[in-house]
Amino acid sequence: MKEHKDHVVVSITYGPSSEGSVTASPISHQAPSVPTPSSLAYSVTPSASRFSSRRASAHVSGLVLRFITLVLCFVAALSLAVNVHRPSQRHRSQSSSSFASYPELLYCFGVAVTGLVYTSLQTFKGVCDITHRGILISEPLSDYISFILDQVICYLLVSSSSLAIAWIQHANSDSVKTLRNNSIVSASMAFSAFLVLALSSLLSGYKLCKRFMW
Repeated sequence: MKEHKDHVVVSITYGPSSEGSVTASPISHQAPSVPTPSSLAYSVTPSASRFSSRRASAHVSGLVLRFITLVLCFVAALSLAVNVHRPSQRHRSQSSSSFASYPELLYCFGVAVTGLVYTSLQTFKGVCDITHRGILISEPLSDYISFILDQVICYLLVSSSSLAIAWIQHANSDSVKTLRNNSIVSASMAFSAFLVLALSSLLSGYKLCKRFMW
């Protein structure tokens, strides 16, 4: 808003007839104008805030997906581990109802433990990134590693569940009935972990593509 102040200057003129004439002339003083900030000066701030909020939401979503995968891998490994029986005698061979006697189930157990360890480390790193950003590993390197290892663990999980299903279809003996039921649970959890980790892998690919684009 511009403010105008008017001042009046009075001048007295004396002539030869000793009569004075009084004249008044207004003088206008204009206050210095204040530059109006441009509407484009703050146009970058909303987009930057939206970008940071999108990255934060993607980070939290990835952390939740990895935690779900951790739980599924834990259940898949635990359902097979409960079938390990100790021999009742010192020189007695291991019971055939143990998953260690079958290579397919042993592979499924090893993959479940591998997925459990991997997702545990990724979850721990995600929590540390929220509290202390980039304290463990740089963010660009983390995107590359997560994208590659997610693909590897996804392949291992789907292959282990396929082998377990193939063994379940041929296991009809009553001596392995309990192991068969637990193998069904383990294969189901491994395949579910594959689906959840596949979503996390897509999210890692999205973050990596955004890094290339920006």
